Amino acid sequence: MKIVKIITTLLLVFSVSGIVAQSNSQMMKTRTTKSYEFKKDGKTIPYRVTVFKTSKTPLKLNKDEKGELNQDRKIVPAQVTKLIYVDNDMWSDYDKYIVLRYNKEDNDSFVLKPTDRGFKVVVDKHHVEYIFGEGLYFVNNADRDFFFVDEFDSI
Repeated sequence: MKIVKIITTLLLVFSVSGIVAQSNSQMMKTRTTKSYEFKKDGKTIPYRVTVFKTSKTPLKLNKDEKGELNQDRKIVPAQVTKLIYVDNDMWSDYDKYIVLRYNKEDNDSFVLKPTDRGFKVVVDKHHVEYIFGEGLYFVNNADRDFFFVDEFDSI
């Protein structure tokens, strides 16, 4: 009986590891926290922004190399989701969750810049600005088509 249990356990472990090894996408998760401040009615109000990034890159192989070992991968844009949590310890009115989704190109960069009224997110020359008390603001309509945005007060 003991041998049957060992063999069953080994088969299960090897089966699961084989299934996981054959996944056709690559996932990456990160978290970054930064502190900023903005001015309202002459007062300086501090706040923290925590960005949770999830990136999923589908794996595509060249059809010409089908059946060969060590195939080259095709470059495919990653699907990026950024959960931005704005936290203010003094007033809960400024606590917000913002979800940005976009397709990442090869050389794009995500930059969070503080402004006088809130902060700005810049991704590959596309801008979206968050203004405290007013919400999201797009500089031009082309940027609105680049981002998929959700904004809410709590999860």
